[in-house]
Amino acid sequence: MKNIKKSTISKVIKSIMVIIIIAFMIAPFFIMLSTSFKSFEQVTKWPPSFIPKVLDFSNYFAVWGKDGNIKKAFINSIIVSTSTMILCTALGSLAAYIVSRFNFFGKKAFLFLIIITQMFSAVILIGPMYVIIRQLGLLNTYIALIIPNTAFALPMTVWLLYGYMEGIPKSLEEAAMIDGCTRLQAIRKVLMPLLAPGIITAGLFAFIVSWNDLLFAQTFITKPELRTLSVALTTYKSVFETFWHKMMAASVISVIPVFAIFIFIQKYLVKGLTSGGVKE
Repeated sequence: MKNIKKSTISKVIKSIMVIIIIAFMIAPFFIMLSTSFKSFEQVTKWPPSFIPKVLDFSNYFAVWGKDGNIKKAFINSIIVSTSTMILCTALGSLAAYIVSRFNFFGKKAFLFLIIITQMFSAVILIGPMYVIIRQLGLLNTYIALIIPNTAFALPMTVWLLYGYMEGIPKSLEEAAMIDGCTRLQAIRKVLMPLLAPGIITAGLFAFIVSWNDLLFAQTFITKPELRTLSVALTTYKSVFETFWHKMMAASVISVIPVFAIFIFIQKYLVKGLTSGGVKE
C-alpha cells in the first residue's frame, strides 16, 4: 500500500514538473501571439492583460503592407536561407559520402576538424570575414550572407549526414551494383531514398541557421532593401520606445516558414526510412 502511494505521489510530482516546464516553453510564444493582436495603448497599459479583448489584425497589415519593411525582408530571408540550405545539403552530401564510403589518409583528422569548427564563435571571425568580403566587393549582396552562413552551417551538415550514412549498410549499394547499376545509379536509387531523412534534417538545420542569423546580416548589409527578417525586427525598437505590438506581429510572421516546413516534411521523414531498401 505504501509503495502504491509513493508511486502515485512520484507520478503526480513528475507530471507537475512536466507541466511547469511545458508552460515555461509555451509562455513566450503565447505572449508573442497575444501581443501581436494588441494596439500600442493596450501594450503599454498597466496592469498588462495577457489575452486581448479584440483580435486586431491591423498590426499584421501594417508590418506587411503599410510599413513595407517586413515583406521585402521576408523575401530576402527566403532567398538567403534557401540558397544556404541547397548549398549545404549538396556539398554536405558529397563530403559525407566520401568520408563514409572511402578510406583515405587523414580521415579521422578531417572528422575531428569538423567538430573543432563548431567551437569557434562567429563573433571571433567576423572581423577577418568582413575584410575578405569587402575586398571581394561583396558587401550589400546576397552572396555576402550566403557564403558565411554556408561556411558555419556546412560542418554540422556534414556531420549529420555522415552519421546517417554510417547507419546505411554498404551492402545495399554493392548489391545494386552487382545487379548492374553504376555507382551513381546505386547512390540515386538506393542510398538517396534511405538518406532522405538525413538530408531533410540537415537541410532544415542549415535553413534555420541562416534564417535566424543576425550578426552577418547586420555587419555585411547596410542597404535597407537588402535587410533580412532578423534585422528588420530590430527596426521596431528605438532609443526612446519599442513598438512591441508591431514587433510581435512581425515575429509571428517570421516563425511561419519554419512551422510550415516541419508540417510539410513529416511524411517524407517516414517515407525515406523505408523506400530505398525495397528492390523492385
